[in-house]
Amino acid sequence: MACPSPWKDIADTFFECSICLDLFKEPKLLPCLHRFCKQCLEPILEGQAGTFECPLCKDVCKIPNDRIDGFKTDFHMKSMLQFIQLQKTFENKEERECIGCEVKLKVTAYCFICKGFLCVQCYQFHLTKKMFVTHQKHLLTLNDLEGKSLTQEKLASLMEAPRCHIHPEYMAQLCCCTCGNLPVCVTCTYDEHKGHKLRDVRKVANDEREQLKEILEELVKRKETVFNIVDKLNRVNNDVLSIVAETKEKWKSQYEDQTRKLKNKKEKEKREFDRFKTGLEESTRHKKKALETEMEEKIRKIRDEYDRMIKIKIRESKEKEDNKRNAIENRELKIDEEMNRLDAVMNERNKSIDEQQQRKLRETQNLSDLCNQWVDKFENLSTISSSVLESYNHWTDAQCIPDIRAAIEPLVEDIMKDFPEIESLSDITIDDLPILCIDIVNISDYVESVVDVDVFKSGWFWLTGITSTGSGNIVVSGRLSRGKSFITVINRQGRQIRHNKIDESKGSYPDPNRHCAALSRDKIASVCESNQLGVYNIQDGSFTQNNITSLFDDIKTVDRKYATCITTDTLRGHIIVGTRNTGLLFIFDEEFHFIRALKLPEVIKWSRDILYHEGVLLICDLESGCACAVTMDTSKTEAELLYELPKPDIDGRTWSPSSICKDRAGFVYILWYGTNRRIITQYSQDGQQLLTTKRTEYPAVCMTTLMTEKGEKLLVVTATPYPGRMLCYGLMPE
Repeated sequence: MACPSPWKDIADTFFECSICLDLFKEPKLLPCLHRFCKQCLEPILEGQAGTFECPLCKDVCKIPNDRIDGFKTDFHMKSMLQFIQLQKTFENKEERECIGCEVKLKVTAYCFICKGFLCVQCYQFHLTKKMFVTHQKHLLTLNDLEGKSLTQEKLASLMEAPRCHIHPEYMAQLCCCTCGNLPVCVTCTYDEHKGHKLRDVRKVANDEREQLKEILEELVKRKETVFNIVDKLNRVNNDVLSIVAETKEKWKSQYEDQTRKLKNKKEKEKREFDRFKTGLEESTRHKKKALETEMEEKIRKIRDEYDRMIKIKIRESKEKEDNKRNAIENRELKIDEEMNRLDAVMNERNKSIDEQQQRKLRETQNLSDLCNQWVDKFENLSTISSSVLESYNHWTDAQCIPDIRAAIEPLVEDIMKDFPEIESLSDITIDDLPILCIDIVNISDYVESVVDVDVFKSGWFWLTGITSTGSGNIVVSGRLSRGKSFITVINRQGRQIRHNKIDESKGSYPDPNRHCAALSRDKIASVCESNQLGVYNIQDGSFTQNNITSLFDDIKTVDRKYATCITTDTLRGHIIVGTRNTGLLFIFDEEFHFIRALKLPEVIKWSRDILYHEGVLLICDLESGCACAVTMDTSKTEAELLYELPKPDIDGRTWSPSSICKDRAGFVYILWYGTNRRIITQYSQDGQQLLTTKRTEYPAVCMTTLMTEKGEKLLVVTATPYPGRMLCYGLMPE
């Protein structure tokens, strides 16, 4: 059905119920301004108590006390549908029963007072007889439609005023603003509506139109905002897919390169064994031949002795061959294990980035769905508003426009909301694959450079955290003064890029030492000993945080329970917080949603620093003075002690671990302190073998690693009496 003038620009579906897909029958209007046939809406309300969701926009609507009858009937839609049916009847010259003579003829006119069609004779009777004088201005004729002179305003004037909602035998004469612009008669002004605000319907309708026009102008202005958000979301989706594709290609290249190197090492070992075996066989042949020649030249009496000597040489040769074979096989087995580990890491990384991609796409899809809902609401409200404004039916305007404005206002508020998280939706954690084919990483014998960071000397009280990110920046954190902490971003030359002072709320610990760990390329996670957990954006300096003190309240231990350190599982986007005097670790996601608590083995009391490393958690425990490795099984609530990292044994001192980090190849580094001394230890990738011990003359407090154009470096930050010095050691793989 094509919708003719005066609604020629409105889509056909506007006049159809979205449930039965037919023209509306007794349309009921919801608060969100979506309408449905009464009989279509009744099954939806069955079994619902109090509220229900709109089938189109999912807005929650309150169910009136008298259920379906409590929803307003959409009289404007009924009048539009009535006009469409009238026009169709006139244009098709259909035969209808005349309300005057009750004969079925081609109709000429329609009387809105009689509410029926008229033939030519009855129409003339209406025009000439005084008894129908009040009907004459309410007649619609075929000529009105053929001359295309009928407008919505004229159509509204043909219809009679509504009946009083209390006294239906009387025509409505006033509009009660107190009761939602209800039509009332004069009798009501002395009875049910006495003392209410009563106005002429024309004035009410004109006021309502003006208010609707103003809010529509505001809505139209905001429409562009919604489309801009949708465009941003589409760009973010494309960025996410592009980043993931590039990352997988990069990982594939790294994987193939390392696999090729490992296979070359394996082939090299095989060739070494083959060369050894060939040389050994050749040497044995020569010796055997010499002995046989000598034996033939000797007297027969000693032939048996030479036979015995030959057998001994052959047996020794076989033993050497077996020993060499076993050594080569052991090294090949180790290479196979590294290749399997690389395969596992590759699979885990692909799984993680796929999960990140799906999570980011779900977030953008949710925002897109929200914006699409806004667009649908906007289109629906715009269509309804335009139709009502064009009709100039005062009673319809007085009844409908307040509901339209009530639906538009929250939509304008929603559209005006800011979504700063859109720009960070493409922030995907991307780490390079660990370099498993490196057997040794040497720490430079001497400090390569000492950078004096001036900003550290301008009043810092204590440094407690340092980390680096994929963007190449260095982040330090600590305590500024009593009640204040700080986060500072510097470049490799020690120059300040950004600095944030943070006022700490009163927590379990009065001195707000702040710790930090890299979360993604441009974000770090941070926790303060006042139990404030936060995420800091390096690019713009924005900082959001949440107090986690409530997690300590139910722990029955001694006083002074608080957060002491932090690490991250960057692939899963998890933040892991260490504590003192609780025996627990707390795990959160990037939005500070608490995931679970992990109970630690009883030997661990005070987590001074922690490091998530290849599915295992390494913990520096200040109270026991040990560094331990525990399990991080996400399906369990208790961690198991795997092993203790070997302690250094230097100068007969007692050493305690204070800071821990790792390099790209997976080697682990721990900073230990004793009385007026500091040392740095290097461990194997599994942490079970102590490889190197290095003394440092400076009072180091924390450390991290940093990738530069000249390779990876170990950065160590110092405290009093050399505050603000950053030591740089080279890490040289073999």
